[in-house]
Amino acid sequence: MNAPIELVPGLRRGTVTPPASKSHLHRLLIAYFLAGGRDRLAYSPDDSADIAATRRCLRALAGDTAEPTFDCGESGSTLRFMRPIAAALGKRPRYVLSGRLAKRPGIVYDTIDAGLHELPGDVSSQFATGLLFALPLLHGDSEIRFTSPLESRGYVDLTLAVLASCGIEINEKSSGFLIPGGQRYSMPASMTPERDWSGASFWLAMNTLGSKIEVRGLADDSAQPDRRILGLLAQTGGEKDMSQCPDIFPPLAVAAAAQDAETCFTGVRRLRIKESDRIASVAAMLDALGVSTREEEDAFTVAGKGTPLRGGATLRSFGDHRIAMSAAVAVTCADSPLSLDDASCCAKSYPGFFDAFAALEML
Repeated sequence: MNAPIELVPGLRRGTVTPPASKSHLHRLLIAYFLAGGRDRLAYSPDDSADIAATRRCLRALAGDTAEPTFDCGESGSTLRFMRPIAAALGKRPRYVLSGRLAKRPGIVYDTIDAGLHELPGDVSSQFATGLLFALPLLHGDSEIRFTSPLESRGYVDLTLAVLASCGIEINEKSSGFLIPGGQRYSMPASMTPERDWSGASFWLAMNTLGSKIEVRGLADDSAQPDRRILGLLAQTGGEKDMSQCPDIFPPLAVAAAAQDAETCFTGVRRLRIKESDRIASVAAMLDALGVSTREEEDAFTVAGKGTPLRGGATLRSFGDHRIAMSAAVAVTCADSPLSLDDASCCAKSYPGFFDAFAALEML
């Protein structure tokens, strides 16, 4: 059982460097592997749990067996990327899934053929990324056609940038992408991942509430969708569309709770199928902090109460890394200490988050 940790209230100051973007690093590792690279598959001490899962699966894919075991952990990216890639390489893996991953939407590929592939655009852009990596390996030409508008488009742009750096040709059309077959991957132009805007979002939310934390290493020209955090934090109240950047909803919701304004988050339907039901998880956290919320099918309204937020509660992470890290945002403007039931789930994306938080000074 994971022991709760105690969080001390108060604004913070100091310097932090977010981890490597796992979205970018997933893609770089896969591209490097498909280009023939095998020397970056070993576990690194700096790996998040999701990146460790992708390295494990690539190591298994590199083996001689036609039916390798892919231990994807709780990584939706790993599972959704590797399924079509393995099929394109003629492998039929056995998948090991943890947490809620088996219940999250997925597409099974026992085999994969060139031709037309229709995808929903409003469930997960990761389905498109997996196909964009896999289809160039097939002999014939292919098309990805979206049956609904593509959400989280920025993550697909990140994929396209990595593919272009490997010499892979992808042609965009209004309904999706055309992918010539028979292509060969060259080594990526760089194997240095960007720093993670998703991980940075928690520090940036703290700054909006009065902390003074210098966040180092972020690329201002990044294609990561979560770079939108800057503009969304600058807007007090009103409507905020999460359809293109759902991962930064939890810290934005906590920041909204501590502002004296009502905020309506739209485009949140997909948040129910993350590591937790993030609508329910955030609602539970804000309720414990004394903040009223309202849930609708594709919207979530926070009735901001201003500061301080009510302390003295034990906040549940629901085993979700982004909910756990949002508790740290909340405590910076709480009136008394907060407990968090589980900080270990942060290893999924940001293993050193609470160590970095503890190292900050009180303002």
